[in-house]
Amino acid sequence: MYSALIITLLLWKHGVVESIRILDLRVPGHAAEGGQALLGCQFDLEGDDLYSVKWYKGGREFYRYVPSNSESTTYFYVPGVFVDISRSSSTVVTLEHITQDSGGRYRCEVSGEAPYFVTVSDDKDISIHLLPNHAPKMIGLKNELRVGDLLVVNCTSPRSRPKAQIKWLINDLPAPKNYIRGPWDKTSRERSDARDTILELSFIVRQNHFHEGVLTLKCQASLAPLYQEEVIHHILQVTEPTQIDNSYSALNDYEETVFKENTDFLPAAESQSDRDIQGSFISYKKAASKLSPWAILPSIIFLRIFI
Repeated sequence: MYSALIITLLLWKHGVVESIRILDLRVPGHAAEGGQALLGCQFDLEGDDLYSVKWYKGGREFYRYVPSNSESTTYFYVPGVFVDISRSSSTVVTLEHITQDSGGRYRCEVSGEAPYFVTVSDDKDISIHLLPNHAPKMIGLKNELRVGDLLVVNCTSPRSRPKAQIKWLINDLPAPKNYIRGPWDKTSRERSDARDTILELSFIVRQNHFHEGVLTLKCQASLAPLYQEEVIHHILQVTEPTQIDNSYSALNDYEETVFKENTDFLPAAESQSDRDIQGSFISYKKAASKLSPWAILPSIIFLRIFI
């Protein structure tokens, strides 16, 4: 204890205590699996000479820079740490081929020259994210909707670690909470250490959901701060009659034509019996026009064959 105090006082007298300072340690808080990461260590020697810069992960040295050596940079293998020597120096270390094992605590250590070898250090943590391999997908989409229709659609973000955050937007505004179900997540089929995430949007379509006849859905998936993707789908408002309404109209027009043809070819009524026959056709025509086209279709066929 006494010896350490004497050494400290001597160093202070010679003006070398804390003469080296780390000004800025740049270690990204998050890195993407399969990508790269830049580690930065800016320091001020305060007039001292640099002896070495060393980098550690989890207490194990993986990179050393010694300017006095013939080969100033040296790389030491540590699981999950792969250094690109060609893009590394006294102040920057480039990591490549990031894996899940690359996560952990990284420390930069700077030492001054002899005789004092004053050393300072600082550290920060990196966590590794597995990013989705494609944009989110909407399932259950429709291209056209009418007011009153029920819309149910899922947005799925594929395998990631941790699970992705998903948001639904309707016409660029966050969807109301009562429209949302989920999220749910499940183990990805692609990788057992990753999760697929699903969020459902469900609501009855109202007129105010359409802007100039278009309803715009947007699904956003993110893993902050490394990843954000979105997918957009436009749905058109349908206002014209349905197909069955059109079919009814067409059959009704055909029925009118059939009765017109048959009554036009009837002979002029010269007796009470003839007038009764004509009246029967006209009365039948008026009654039939009020029925479903499917109900009167057999009668129409009968008239075409036998009249």
